[in-house]
Amino acid sequence: MDRISKKSEQQWQAESDAHTMAQYQEILSDRNRMNRAIKVAKQQATDLTKRANAMKSVANTKATGGRISRKKK
Repeated sequence: MDRISKKSEQQWQAESDAHTMAQYQEILSDRNRMNRAIKVAKQQATDLTKRANAMKSVANTKATGGRISRKKK
């Protein structure tokens, strides 16, 4: 298997970053597009918070004899 050289990897990364930065500029210049992105970002943050809270709840459980019980806080 051919290994990608560090220089090739850096070139690919620079091209990808340039593309990302151009998209960012396009979004900033389109107020409606930016507002839609912000709305979606807020919803995704809410969803991720709910998921994180569920994971915290799971992390605070203790399995005992086939029965799962919550740890006391």
